[in-house]
Amino acid sequence: MAQNHHTLLSVEKDSFTGSGWETIINAAQKSDFVLIGEDHFTNEVPFFCNALTSKIKFDNFICEIDPYSANIIQSKIKTLTEEQLQNYIHDFGNTFSFYALASEFDLLSKIVKSGTNVFGTDQILMIADRLICSELKLITENKAAKIIYQRIEDQSKDYFSAFLNDPSKPMYMLTEEYAKNLEEVSNLKVSTYEKEVIEKLKLTTKIYKEQNHHLRIQLMKNQLMEQYEVWKDKKNLFKFGANHVSKGESFLKIYDLGNLVDNIADSQYTSSLHLLIVGKSGSQGSPFKDFPESPIDSNSSNLKALKPFFDIVVNEKAWYCLEMLPIREKLENGEITTNDVQLSRIIKGFDYVLLIPKVTAGKF
Repeated sequence: MAQNHHTLLSVEKDSFTGSGWETIINAAQKSDFVLIGEDHFTNEVPFFCNALTSKIKFDNFICEIDPYSANIIQSKIKTLTEEQLQNYIHDFGNTFSFYALASEFDLLSKIVKSGTNVFGTDQILMIADRLICSELKLITENKAAKIIYQRIEDQSKDYFSAFLNDPSKPMYMLTEEYAKNLEEVSNLKVSTYEKEVIEKLKLTTKIYKEQNHHLRIQLMKNQLMEQYEVWKDKKNLFKFGANHVSKGESFLKIYDLGNLVDNIADSQYTSSLHLLIVGKSGSQGSPFKDFPESPIDSNSSNLKALKPFFDIVVNEKAWYCLEMLPIREKLENGEITTNDVQLSRIIKGFDYVLLIPKVTAGKF
């Protein structure tokens, strides 16, 4: 089935050519909800997004970062000179989540400068408390709060530096001292916005300490729907880890953002477009600067379900675009079967799977 239902994309400078690229562009032009599911920390996914956004103008870019960090970074890109922006990246860039990587930040900058609105839906990154408190201290009118925000900013930086030297050491967000600071500032007379951010910092801490994936997804859905009026009648590009954007049940056995957006599109008599982008070989970067790259192993637990698809990848220079609909129909009709639950979720959850022969690791 994969052999019979794939087309190719050829990389050409900053974009693609070929029938596979034409297929993706045509499908993306027809949908107001385009969702990209990725394996993080490679250069190829932002390259693809750059090419896509050069062809299609999106009103909103919805991504896997918290809404407060997204607003801060977006504001800095818009208002700072290039020299000021580079200095800001030097000071705070490692708190930008995936957008700490050079290729990802370049994509974000391009999207912001094109006039597309950027907003995030995720929990606050464990080290982004420093970024957020650096801004809260500038806007608060409470002197005691300003001192606490500065304390959190300084301590978060120190704890992260210690972690980079010894990963067994905790992040500041996980300490009792941090919890006491949050509690102290939440009891002060501060603005409504500050109280909102403080409560989200508390909720993020709870998610991390409990490793509560369900609560994280609830938060992501909640924050997406808080912005519903902004994106409901617009052209939207979503970029998240593949776990989050399946039409159906995610790889982690939960109904995630992709399922929510699919249902919203369905309620509007239209459909969302779900793309999975994955590398067969190569390497991916690390979430922390100077940590080692990780080799891509197509036989790993995360990727082995894709073996029937990877087997068709013989051209090392082209990307492969697999259409899932004909495979999905035969699976649902019982004409083909699989005992691999993850493979079934991929076939049912994505419209196209883009296979990259070899990916490269994103750099800070």
